[in-house]
Amino acid sequence: MCEINSHGGNIIVKRILEICLKNGAQLAEPGEFTKRAFLNGRIDLLQAESVMDVIHAKSEREAKTGIKQLEGVLSKKIAEIKQNILDIMVNIEVSIDYPEYDVDGVTNNQILKSLEIIEEKLRKLEKSFDNGKMIKEGIKTAIIGKPNAGKSSLLNAILKEERAIVTEFEGTTRDTIEEMVTIEGIPLKLIDTAGIRQAKDEVEKIGIAKAKEIAKDADLIIAIFDSSKELTRRR
Repeated sequence: MCEINSHGGNIIVKRILEICLKNGAQLAEPGEFTKRAFLNGRIDLLQAESVMDVIHAKSEREAKTGIKQLEGVLSKKIAEIKQNILDIMVNIEVSIDYPEYDVDGVTNNQILKSLEIIEEKLRKLEKSFDNGKMIKEGIKTAIIGKPNAGKSSLLNAILKEERAIVTEFEGTTRDTIEEMVTIEGIPLKLIDTAGIRQAKDEVEKIGIAKAKEIAKDADLIIAIFDSSKELTRRR
């Protein structure tokens, strides 16, 4: 390793870099050091991926989750489960291959109990994946309601900017508007949708169908109602 110290200034540093490259040095590519650490066995694939998660974290909670993975918390849990499964396999094989030796046999009940513990650990990991996905991609939050109920106004108020067009005319929003926002460390993927009513044209019909589909897939729904109007039943 060679370390070069120089006076500050872009011209001098640029000239030194040009000389180094001319004499065989190579610029590090994005992720170069993480790649080398992975190839040399210093970190595993989960830790390598967590570096990118920390860099692109959109909230403090997402950054903390990425740092935990970088420290190998998830890798240790997976390694522990793997070792538990191997221990069961070893005990079974010993009982089968060496019945003549005085080896404590493994009963079916012991095996089933151990497998139940492993299954519970795997379920917790699966649940943590769903939670981690929400933290990383944001809680998919659909803003649903009739035209001019205040959906776009709410979006603008949360974002503190005029992101969506707001007018006195109904049906202004035809397509979805998506924005990320962090509230008390929790990322939300806000989706402003078209007002749900009897469509007046083909474009609005497509927008309403899309709004209903987003509502079905959403993790969270913010339903907006106009208190100055009576509630009606409408599919």
